[in-house]
Amino acid sequence: MTDSTYLGIDQGSSSTKGVLIDASGHSVADFTVVVPPRVEVERTVEQDAEGLLSSVVEVVLKAKQWAHTNDSKIVAAGLAVQRSGVLAWGASDGVPLHPMITWADTRTFPIIQSFGPHAERISDLTGLPTIPNFAAGKIHLLQRKFLEPSVKVGTLESFLLYRLSGRQLFVTEETMAARTMLYGITTGTWNESLCRDFKIDRARLAPIRPSFAPYTTFEEIPFVAVLGDQQAAVLGRPGESGYALLNLGTIASLVVETGQRIVQKTGLMTSVLFSREDRETKEISKEYLVEITSAITGTVVMEPLRRGWCRDTSELHALCERSYEAHPEGVATGYFVNHRSSPPWHPERTPNALFCKPNATIADRVRAVVENVGNLIVRMIEEFHDKGLLGPDQNNEIVVTGGGSELDYLLQYISDVSGRTLHRMPTREATARGGALAALIYAEKRTTTREFTSEPPRKSYQPGKPDRRRRYMMWQKLEHDLLHGLLPSTVEIEP
Repeated sequence: MTDSTYLGIDQGSSSTKGVLIDASGHSVADFTVVVPPRVEVERTVEQDAEGLLSSVVEVVLKAKQWAHTNDSKIVAAGLAVQRSGVLAWGASDGVPLHPMITWADTRTFPIIQSFGPHAERISDLTGLPTIPNFAAGKIHLLQRKFLEPSVKVGTLESFLLYRLSGRQLFVTEETMAARTMLYGITTGTWNESLCRDFKIDRARLAPIRPSFAPYTTFEEIPFVAVLGDQQAAVLGRPGESGYALLNLGTIASLVVETGQRIVQKTGLMTSVLFSREDRETKEISKEYLVEITSAITGTVVMEPLRRGWCRDTSELHALCERSYEAHPEGVATGYFVNHRSSPPWHPERTPNALFCKPNATIADRVRAVVENVGNLIVRMIEEFHDKGLLGPDQNNEIVVTGGGSELDYLLQYISDVSGRTLHRMPTREATARGGALAALIYAEKRTTTREFTSEPPRKSYQPGKPDRRRRYMMWQKLEHDLLHGLLPSTVEIEP
């Protein structure tokens, strides 16, 4: 008898990952393909879309080969995609005419700045802070660059689906549409006034399709679910529902599900968790989330490796522990300021300082950088708490997934400073797993992924060192002084 499996694909900024799960939700195989690196020049951050597509195809072929070898049939697939990237391609051949402008690209800052006080109205309509990382300004630039109707302009998942469908399908998935600043969060449609604000031809935008719905068949595998990457991570993370999710990848994202309620909070992102089409009635149901992100945490935590201070994350952890044992109060404090995702936001505000006492060792410096990442995340947690999204009940506990969850020192530091319990889950690949679970529940007509996500945590971190709170307070003071020009913005300062 042939076993049924379900494929989840996570197309990210550094790699494309695939996970195969069986009918009970257990992972049976995984695959990783490295993607072309991002090209960064000042505010522009681009990536080769053709290379991203090739990586998705390669994951599909690897999964098919595994299924063939193991007498398994891939019943359905779900695709999770990095959000807010935009590109242009020819309708006739599907060939990209412009590199993908990634979520990290901020070249559209002048457009955002021109809105002035009007930006608040845009945030009210979209549920998003009005910042250049989202797709609207990028769509504006590429529609103006390529005026011909035969040129498609859309987000990354639109391009991938266009090519996987043999150039037959031009649509955008709802969670991706909800991150453009063109989608009305309460209406669930492209908003005419927002399109006018950004000078975008609404007729050229892709039709919006629910997250769970038939999309296309590629290599004999039906693709029945498409999601933004963080949305897929929420669905794919093990653990009981109700806990906040902290996903530590290239960016750090803290997410709380709000069910069928739309909850808007100033400075935070309200978005669609998923939408679902009823097969019989064709009615659309939706669930929502609230999210806060830090775009540089993944980059900063790798800084000691790039500087040659250590070789890998295990040595990173050991150096942090060595510094803490020698000097609990610390002799170095790090700060990397270009992390703000809400006003006041400015792309030029990028001081990068490491404050060290004369006797600071490499271990002290490594610890300062890692704790800096922890401080950014603690700030995210406190903002959620201050706005009523984290409380004293089960929401006091946070589930952690992603590659950054492997760094024990970082998670214990966050727990100590925030006073919250963190649960590191067994799988790092929550996003790909979420795509696979979405495919499973749609193909098998289930209603939720929760019955498949009750695995116990690999490790829990309890707050136990309240003295670390002083480090956080010191960091906040340095931040204030840096942002107000009271300290120089240099690479390294030795007072």
